[in-house]
Amino acid sequence: MIERLVTLCFERRLIVWIVFAFVAIYGWYSWKQLPVEAYPDIADVTSQVVTQVPGLAAEEVEQQITVPLERELLGTPGLHVLRSKSTFGLSLITVVFKDGIEGYWSRQRLQERISGVSLPYGATPGLDAYTSPIGEIYRYTLESQSRDLRELSELQFWTVIPRLKKVPGVIDVANFGGLTTQFMLELDPAKLVQYGLTLQQIKDAINANNSSAGGSLMNRGEQAYVIRGVGLIRSLADMGNVVVNAKNGTPVLVKDLGTLSYGNVERRGILGKDGNPDTIEGITLLLKDEHASEVIKGVHEAVRDLNEHLLPKDVKVVPYLDRSSLIEATTDTVGHTLIEGVTLVTLVLLLSLGSWRAALIVAVTIPLALLIAFVFMRHLQIPANLLSLGAIDFGILVDGAVVLVENIMRRREQQEGRQITAADAITATLQVARPIFFGMLVIIAAYLPLFAFQRIEYKLFSPMAFAVGSALIGALLSALALIPALAWLAFRKPRRVFRNRPMDWLVVRYRQFLERAIGQRGWVVASCAGALAGVVLLGASIGRDFLPY
Repeated sequence: MIERLVTLCFERRLIVWIVFAFVAIYGWYSWKQLPVEAYPDIADVTSQVVTQVPGLAAEEVEQQITVPLERELLGTPGLHVLRSKSTFGLSLITVVFKDGIEGYWSRQRLQERISGVSLPYGATPGLDAYTSPIGEIYRYTLESQSRDLRELSELQFWTVIPRLKKVPGVIDVANFGGLTTQFMLELDPAKLVQYGLTLQQIKDAINANNSSAGGSLMNRGEQAYVIRGVGLIRSLADMGNVVVNAKNGTPVLVKDLGTLSYGNVERRGILGKDGNPDTIEGITLLLKDEHASEVIKGVHEAVRDLNEHLLPKDVKVVPYLDRSSLIEATTDTVGHTLIEGVTLVTLVLLLSLGSWRAALIVAVTIPLALLIAFVFMRHLQIPANLLSLGAIDFGILVDGAVVLVENIMRRREQQEGRQITAADAITATLQVARPIFFGMLVIIAAYLPLFAFQRIEYKLFSPMAFAVGSALIGALLSALALIPALAWLAFRKPRRVFRNRPMDWLVVRYRQFLERAIGQRGWVVASCAGALAGVVLLGASIGRDFLPY
């Protein structure tokens, strides 16, 4: 079977070249479309149930909020781990699901569970944003030389965050720092006694006057005007003019009962950066299973739109953590590695084979194997990262091509100045085709146990196994289908035979060593057994870690 395929590819070499050219172009296109990440997402399917109860102590939060929710969540299908944390005014329950559970399905089960729990103090549990532990792709601060923190906070909540959340793939933008503005009324008890008012009356009056009302339509000829009443409080003056009651025909206003001022919701944190002790930050979160390389482009466009059009001229979004830098580093690493690998392999082959034609033909295998791997990765939806691409060994990729080209060169040397024919090249290829095929197959099989991993180990190492296996398949196809015809065209004419003196000397010494080893087989076997036993003993004493520090 292998012999027939190799012969057919050689005889139809023009078609094979066209096919490989098309595959190379499509591989380049696949690389451009391939999502690139700095590292794989190895997190399990995890969701958090968040419940806020302002003012409640941690012990009461644990007893009255967290424990009832935990009891209800324990029966969730596919549950793997459940852990909780209760702090002042906040209950946080982390739910980890078994491997293979779909994320949206798991969140739907959680929503069904928590919707049936009745909690005190009007507490309403909810789910956190559907992201992963490595979902922070962009952090920024909102900076201005002329505006205070209150104005920046308003711009953050009403302009910046809504624009960023419009980017496809952004699930949420978390705010840190800043102020949440409040209209504050400090009541004078003497005034309350004087006008005979209670705190509830003042509260009801303010709430009643802080709303808009819809009316009907007023016809004017062929048109009609919409009638509505706008009553939202927009400033301290609006709040101060709210009528609470009337005494002796004179209205009692809110501003008559105390002092009005701007305030803010109680702050739970503060952010300082670059010498600024109090600033505001936004954290852009990536939707789980989305590709960071594509989403971050949309974030950059949104930030450009904010800085150039939507925000005031004296306010800027200034990034200080950008995942794109890691992604660009990954892309640059792949490019540099490819150039360095091809150059190094070419130089080594040039020194060992003494032919720049042979070196270039073998080196062609590296980019072709990578491009074919990109095609596989794109269709299998496997993102590229440093771990998967960094594991590709260029020396293994060119192994089969080196053997094949060297055998064709040896065949040319045996012709004693006569031009080798296509039949000679096919014969030389068939002599090593089976060893090349099964040798490459053994290397691919060595990566198969990685697919038996589960959970975190599988998510970490399976992209590497897919990438390396795809590259090896590409190298095998190149070695058996493309390289024979190229080598024949390069070496069919008689040429001066290159003698590598250092290599010839090594071959002679190796032959002498091999003859002695075969003559003393018992000692060789005993030495190997002793070395194996030593390796086993040393390996048993070596520490074990899942990942290096």
